[in-house]
Amino acid sequence: QQNKILRVIKKNLVKKSIEMFNDLTENEDAYTKFYEAFGKNIKLGIHEDSTNRAKLAKLLRYNSTKSGDSMSSLEDYVSRMDDKQP
Repeated sequence: QQNKILRVIKKNLVKKSIEMFNDLTENEDAYTKFYEAFGKNIKLGIHEDSTNRAKLAKLLRYNSTKSGDSMSSLEDYVSRMDDKQP
């Protein structure tokens, strides 16, 4: 069923969920546990939800040589890059 009320409810739920995920990123330990459990779902959301793709992309975490065992966001990775690096 795709009526107007359900679409509005879905939109508000998605918006509120992404806000809560962003709040969770402030606590690194809690977000690591969350990401281990739901990282695949966030990646799937990037493919399926084009309207919230940029917001979801900020929630992704990647392994890098500097971060060691912990994962870092793309924003952190770019901030650590040399100015000479393209």
